[in-house]
Amino acid sequence: MKNKLLMLGTVLAFSLGSCTGDFEDINNSDSNFSNTQLEQDFNHVKAPIKKMERGMYILVADDWQGDIQFNLSADIFSGYMATPHDFAGNNNNSTYALSDGWNQAEWVQKYQNEMVYAYNLEKATKGKYPQFYAWSLILKVYAMHKTTDYYGPIVYSGFGNPDGTTPYDSQEAVYNQFFAELKTATDILNAKVASGTKTFFPDAADPTDGTTAKGDIVKWIKFANSLRLRLAMRISNVNPAKAKIEGEEALKGYGVITSNDDNVFYLADHPVATYSGPWADIVAGGALTTIMNGYNDPRRATFFEAAKNGTYQGIRMGSLVNDDYRFAKADQFSIVGKIVRQNMIPWFCAAESHFLKAEGALKGWNVGGTAQSFYESGIATSFAQLNAGSASTYINDDTSMPDDFSDPLNAGNNITAKNLVSVKWSEGAGNEVKLQKIITQKWIAGFPDGQEAWAETRRTGYPKLFLPVNNFSAGKIEAGAFVKRVNFPVNEKTSNPAGYAQGVKLLGDDDDGGSRLWWDTGVNKF
Repeated sequence: MKNKLLMLGTVLAFSLGSCTGDFEDINNSDSNFSNTQLEQDFNHVKAPIKKMERGMYILVADDWQGDIQFNLSADIFSGYMATPHDFAGNNNNSTYALSDGWNQAEWVQKYQNEMVYAYNLEKATKGKYPQFYAWSLILKVYAMHKTTDYYGPIVYSGFGNPDGTTPYDSQEAVYNQFFAELKTATDILNAKVASGTKTFFPDAADPTDGTTAKGDIVKWIKFANSLRLRLAMRISNVNPAKAKIEGEEALKGYGVITSNDDNVFYLADHPVATYSGPWADIVAGGALTTIMNGYNDPRRATFFEAAKNGTYQGIRMGSLVNDDYRFAKADQFSIVGKIVRQNMIPWFCAAESHFLKAEGALKGWNVGGTAQSFYESGIATSFAQLNAGSASTYINDDTSMPDDFSDPLNAGNNITAKNLVSVKWSEGAGNEVKLQKIITQKWIAGFPDGQEAWAETRRTGYPKLFLPVNNFSAGKIEAGAFVKRVNFPVNEKTSNPAGYAQGVKLLGDDDDGGSRLWWDTGVNKF
């Protein structure tokens, strides 16, 4: 039987106001048909695959739960965005008064949806339909790497335990399972391609796959390998030997996504268009606008809408905002632009692979090129993806630096620039400066995926962001430090006390926003 975490997910969801929103019920109408009828057209696989793809985020545009799952947390913590809304009298995530009600949304979404679907797909496909089992593993890893990077230890290997227990795994154990599952998935899919199978379903036009990969097995292999490379780099400061092995393995065979033709987007309305537009809950982050303004980065016009005076203006994290910021003088700030109005949600784009290879080269990995070559091709690939014109002038700019931050409504929020590197590569610079350049450009290119950007700023310390104007964490996040994680859901303390206690023990520190994750060592290794 499924373990009590499945029930817990439902309880948590209802405590949040029914997290399911427009999602189909887990026990969907397919149950009216026999297993034989369902399997004839793979309907028993298609439904949960669709749900897994859609369930990566809460994608109901008028559902506030998506707003709190990632937009009012990671999107802010990453420096990408900021809120003009004085939620709870400015006692919210922006000021490090971490909101338990907000920060459990990621947990609820993944355990009520993704892990349930993955569990059921494994039962239906493992040993019987290997290509679908492989597909489900890739989706599961993609979903849950974001969850462990929010909290640290999570329930993973023990999900669905027959004895009803819900033990936590250490983050190290979770990552090791991620690598094993991605290897299993790509081994299966490589064998399928070698046997002449090119798509998951006999009908190549089958609409089940809601991403731009469209059921193309080779594209899913590249996506899995790209995810493996991302995760390998994530652990490169805590386990550099393991990271090198996994990273180099990811580059073999079909390799990773290096062309924009293979970018993976989920085809749906991006909910940030609602959160930043009609709801007026989110605008540009001051960290991103000052760096892009200083570099005169042409991608700004895709990321944001210009403010009334024609500039790109953000808000600094931790500012004490009021209705002037949100309504009366809102036209002085930039809302998120057309990048979230193209009915595409990015999962993995080619520019990231180039920047991962650049960092790999810096660390001595065998990636087939130099750090400089991949750094520059990463920028050029991002420009091409966003139709930003030639990147040549930008790549060779050795003088422009990020701007200082100025708040048009409150000079008390002003601060001088911190991320003082130019764009142009400098072979004579030290490894830290080279890494700072790589991660700064990777961070820009990754917009609007704040979950990934927040993970990378924690891992590397780059780009150098502005500390929040106000830190209301009551000492849980030290002054002069950034938020490292979000708390485990409060319901875990009462509904799963043994698991919760184990999770805190595996974390190795207090269950608060100041505790580092396993891979967050604070020291970059080369």
